[in-house]
Amino acid sequence: MINLIQKNIFRAFIGFLIIFTLNLYSEDQSDADSFFGREAPIYPLPDNLIGWIDSRQILTLNGEWSYIVDPMNNGLPESSFFGGFPKNKIQKTGMELIEYNFETASKIQIPGAWNAEDEKLFFYRGPVWLYKKFNYLPKQDALTHLYIEGSNFTTKIFLNGSIVGEFEGGYVPFNFDISKYLKEGENILLVQTDNTLNESSVPTQKTDWWPWGGIVGDVYIVETPKQFIQNAYIQLNPENFSEVLFKLEINKKSAGHKIKLEIPELQFKAEYQTNSLGLVKENIEITPQLWSPSSPKLYEVIISSNAETISDEIGFRSIKTQGQKIYLNDREIKFKGIAMHSEPIGTPGPAFSKEHFQELLSTAKDLNINFIRAAHYPYTRHLAKVADRFGLMLWEEVPVYWNIDWNNSDTLNIAKNQIARLVQRDQNRASVVVWSVANETPLSSPRMKFLHALLSEIEVHDSSRLSTAALLSGSEEQFRSLVLVLALQGAKSQWVNPNEKAIFRLILDQAKIPIESELSFYLSIDDPLGESVDLISYNEYFGWYYVTFFTDQMMISEGTLRKLMFEVMPDIKISSPFDKPIHISEFGAGAKYGNHTNKIWSEEYQAKLYKHQLEMLSNNPQIQGISPWVFKDFRAMLRPLPGIQDFYNRKGLIDEDGNKKEAFEVLADFYKNKWNK
Repeated sequence: MINLIQKNIFRAFIGFLIIFTLNLYSEDQSDADSFFGREAPIYPLPDNLIGWIDSRQILTLNGEWSYIVDPMNNGLPESSFFGGFPKNKIQKTGMELIEYNFETASKIQIPGAWNAEDEKLFFYRGPVWLYKKFNYLPKQDALTHLYIEGSNFTTKIFLNGSIVGEFEGGYVPFNFDISKYLKEGENILLVQTDNTLNESSVPTQKTDWWPWGGIVGDVYIVETPKQFIQNAYIQLNPENFSEVLFKLEINKKSAGHKIKLEIPELQFKAEYQTNSLGLVKENIEITPQLWSPSSPKLYEVIISSNAETISDEIGFRSIKTQGQKIYLNDREIKFKGIAMHSEPIGTPGPAFSKEHFQELLSTAKDLNINFIRAAHYPYTRHLAKVADRFGLMLWEEVPVYWNIDWNNSDTLNIAKNQIARLVQRDQNRASVVVWSVANETPLSSPRMKFLHALLSEIEVHDSSRLSTAALLSGSEEQFRSLVLVLALQGAKSQWVNPNEKAIFRLILDQAKIPIESELSFYLSIDDPLGESVDLISYNEYFGWYYVTFFTDQMMISEGTLRKLMFEVMPDIKISSPFDKPIHISEFGAGAKYGNHTNKIWSEEYQAKLYKHQLEMLSNNPQIQGISPWVFKDFRAMLRPLPGIQDFYNRKGLIDEDGNKKEAFEVLADFYKNKWNK
């Protein structure tokens, strides 16, 4: 009898396993089988991105969402014995053991970052599930898409229990057709976001900013006709200011679709037809007033098909380099800039709204700037739209940073996908004048191949802007010459103590340099990538980082070397063998607001460094742009120094609450009175 019961229990268990397995791989989970455990890339191709999003028929899903932290990644269907979180099981009789409940879970605002809103998750890296219920009435003869402006860093999307898709890379927008997953009435959207970084991701595991997790941009349900305008490009012909280039694509490759283009203020209206590839390509003879920082002119542009109408406000301008100069609308201009991170003033977490960027940019304009380096990753589309109105030129970039895996093809594809999406999203923004493909990456042959591939990706989508990468350059031999310059200055200075002076004299004797000599330090930015980019960009930190290195090498006190660095800094010569303009994409020093010790980390030291740096940079004619590091103090895991940094990068000219440091006025005065071209 006991044996029979045991056999029946065993059979029942086997039956349960069969049913459980069948459920996991049922028809509504077939998409999951193709996504999970696959070798294919986990991101959709960039040609599916819907442009002109602000003029579409949308239902916003922004607002309050529920969330559950899942550190063991148990919520995925293939990881859970009970079918995973997408099943959204609800206790009905009081006897079911269901160990999650989104209805009673904690709440979070989307867009937003869960590690900004929940202090318990501040340092957390891993999966978090986000849950949203919404009512919807599907429309006949229409497509419905889920559009997400940005989600960090790997995202899996489930709608009504079925997987819709997944995306890797963070920051940039993506969308999926969800028409077949929608139901009339109540729908349940479940998004797993994971801010874990690995050695093959972009960015990689080590970054100098906070890994904000979650959906960090707008979330929309977008309705389109089945045949709709996918995207459109309309910009000034840089070779002819009386001509505008117009390109349009529809979502289906077919000919004969009528397209109307209208720019009412210019009294322009025309009609075109798509070719067999579903494209329109036209050169339009009109002469718009050109956009510039002093006159940020925008025009309403309206595009319509038989099924829909989209519109945007667009400015027209040209940007180019010629020799060592930069030209906006064929007039010489200097980039009077500042670098920033995408964090709002006074609020923890990422900046994602129009209001966030209006406050950031209006405060930054007090510096008398005309240029912003948006480092080190894409911000939401609101930045460029606000910059268009404010008359601020923009540098935008992707997070190819430090220890990228140059030999990993998936890493390259993720980076290419990011730059393609960034370019496609902001291709009509007059404010965007620079695309950057990397920041501070060490020289190697695989790195060169990788970055050339990204530059080629830009060329495919938009060659009308300048290309660059923020470089770290300068050979050991060059920096040995800096040691000699400092040694000569130290040997001659009356304030240097005798012991240190003796060390300086010994260095000079070994190098056979008489103390009567006159030496200057010449920095040559000779990174071979400079041959392929339009703008030679360079991050330099004279007076901040290099001092410690020389202290170790020369056995001289840090205080002495810092003082000597300030003495020689105005005479440092910076150039490049490439006949192109140089942009100093970073320089700076850390300072905590309110610290007035006159030592490092003080406002006084930061202001002093700025004065000496700006004198040096203004004496180097090849330098045509500056964007000091950084506008505002921002969160950074690599900066733990208690009482000073407290996990903030303190190189900001304002602190996290918007308080201005002394160096703020130093830079503002320089741009207004000394570098005012």
